[in-house]
Amino acid sequence: MTNILKKAVLLIIMGLLWSLPMRVASADSINMTPVSRAAIKNIQVLRQDASCEGCDLQGIRIRKENLQGANLKQAQLKNATLTLSDLSNANLEGANLQSIKVEESTLAAANLTNTNLTTANLNGADLSEVNFTGASLRGATLNGATLNGANFEGALLRAANFRGAQIDLEDFNGALLCNTVMPDGFLSVRDCGA
Repeated sequence: MTNILKKAVLLIIMGLLWSLPMRVASADSINMTPVSRAAIKNIQVLRQDASCEGCDLQGIRIRKENLQGANLKQAQLKNATLTLSDLSNANLEGANLQSIKVEESTLAAANLTNTNLTTANLNGADLSEVNFTGASLRGATLNGATLNGANFEGALLRAANFRGAQIDLEDFNGALLCNTVMPDGFLSVRDCGA
């Protein structure tokens, strides 16, 4: 009798999993980055001190925070989400922002020198006067972002997408453009051979 009961429970569980939408049931389609206890503790430190240099904030969700001028130099923010927050004038030099998602937030005049922004989603963000010197924005999307006065000297913009972004084309001087979608939708291959 217990084997029959076990099989029945297993069939019920399998039926429930089968009925879930594929985007929920598939590990590939959801953010599987666990948020560590250290990251949870570090966000509290950041809120209190506006400084968390070199700290682990991977996978953390930051919502409606005023972190103007915060020091996040060399912080780990891989797979983090930033929503309705203000990090203007923040120092993120050397930080790992790989696959970060920025929603309706500002990083105006922030220091993103030598940051890893590979596959970052910065669509619609206010990135005016941001220093991207030496940053990697490989595969990043910046559709509709405000980038007036941004500095891209030495930045890697391979396969980045700037469609609809507000930026002067001369701000791309010194950047490495290869398969880069420009604000007007034109595909730049200027530096693909370099």
